[in-house]
Amino acid sequence: METTFANPGFWTYFIGSYAYYLPFVLTMVWAPLALFGLSKQKGMDTTKQIIWSLVILVIPVVGPAVYLLVADTEYEKKFKQIAVGGGLGVLVLVWILSLVSHI
Repeated sequence: METTFANPGFWTYFIGSYAYYLPFVLTMVWAPLALFGLSKQKGMDTTKQIIWSLVILVIPVVGPAVYLLVADTEYEKKFKQIAVGGGLGVLVLVWILSLVSHI
């Protein structure tokens, strides 16, 4: 049976659902980590904390990832690199597979 846009197969639905929901999952994991790390910051003034909070909450996926990689001091560097790099790597891979499954 041929898979087309009019008649997508299981693989297209499976990968498509991952491509759709993965950014939400990454935001649900990274945002609390970033906000918890931000709440533990001792040397940061209130204005910077408010700005980072807005960046984390308003810009999904990118905001928490940038905070964790750039400004966070609560977590170990290796943990942050694996969590953010791995999540972004999986996201890019799933998006590529999603595009390929439509061809």
